[in-house]
Amino acid sequence: MNQGKTKFQSDEIDLVVFDMGHVIIDFEWAIVCQGFLQRAGWSHIEDFQPILAKVGKLGYEVGKISTEDFRRELNKLLSTDIDEQEFTELWNATFRENETMALLLEQLKRRYPLYLLSNTNDNHYNYIQENFDIERHFDELILSYRVGSAKPEHDIYHEVMRRSGLPPKRCLFIDDLPENIEAAIQCGMQAILFSSADELLHDFNQLGLITAHSS
Repeated sequence: MNQGKTKFQSDEIDLVVFDMGHVIIDFEWAIVCQGFLQRAGWSHIEDFQPILAKVGKLGYEVGKISTEDFRRELNKLLSTDIDEQEFTELWNATFRENETMALLLEQLKRRYPLYLLSNTNDNHYNYIQENFDIERHFDELILSYRVGSAKPEHDIYHEVMRRSGLPPKRCLFIDDLPENIEAAIQCGMQAILFSSADELLHDFNQLGLITAHSS
């Protein structure tokens, strides 16, 4: 069982918290980058790395800059004139829902409250919600651009406990990045490192969080 550093039983869990990207929503970031490169008339992905480094410092994921200002800065760096519609199409080009995870969330929601804990930005989240209605699964949304903190900063994990009123040991966190799992464990949460929907289903069955015959 893939549980990071913690061992627990299902009767110790009162809340399950999920990451979004590469857990519930899949995407290919390299293809997104390639789309912007082609739009700028560039041919080498290496040329885009300094751009990513610069825009990454703008704080878009923690709400320090608006989508409009982010797009404006990106246009300056790429020497492009990408408008709002084109930016949204390029920026969200490869998002798709993990259908197996959607079914798993439907099963799990019958037994536990579910929270979403995601590093994301305004444009990404609005697109995902509009196209996949991700909010149907969750009781609370803790989004980095809304709370001004991003994983693996501890503040964003503390927001889970603040909203739920639960001690961290009664909160189970699922994420695909080891550094985010480690931070959750440091905050006292239970954690499982996500590798695939099938593996997570196996883990949940073993823990008794759901049963194999759930439908």
